[in-house]
Amino acid sequence: MENKLQEINKQAATNASKALSKLIDRPVSVDIFKTEIKKVEKLTPIFGPEEIVAGIYLPVTGDIKGAALLLFPKEIAFTLSDLLVRREPGTTRRLTELDESALKEMGNIVSANYFTVLSNMLQVKIIEHVPSFSLDMFGAIINKIIAKFAQETEKALVIDIEFAFKPAKLKGYLLLLFRLEELKAILGEEVLKV
Repeated sequence: MENKLQEINKQAATNASKALSKLIDRPVSVDIFKTEIKKVEKLTPIFGPEEIVAGIYLPVTGDIKGAALLLFPKEIAFTLSDLLVRREPGTTRRLTELDESALKEMGNIVSANYFTVLSNMLQVKIIEHVPSFSLDMFGAIINKIIAKFAQETEKALVIDIEFAFKPAKLKGYLLLLFRLEELKAILGEEVLKV
């Protein structure tokens, strides 16, 4: 599992770095530090249940059905907004429609690059849908996802991700949610043991 995951992470991070750098016309490095499989109901230690986070949710269908959820603490979402729409750092204190749109585009780029690598590696068709954005308590966002996926998945692939815009380094999490059979196809039987 480790080698396959490392290869997927490396390719996805490289592709996302190039695409984001092109989008904002300045160098951005996307790094993936750690990948874990967690039970969906045990995701709350990532953030406190009442912590306000920005979430970009991208559902997928095709041969693999599931979703990606890119999460940032509120303050990091504000910093990212300043960088994405070229404001002075520290300007954003409330997200506008433009900010949400820029963050959705960023989430779309990161998630879509991950899915493209998965699609190519597994030789399967993955169709991405329109991303949605929410700024809410982490517990509320996760509860919506648990309600949506409770019948289909018990586990999520949790990826620690960092965006390096010189000099800022901004950390977030990318959650990939698939049905158990699909996780097994991606990662092997080991997912059953977590």
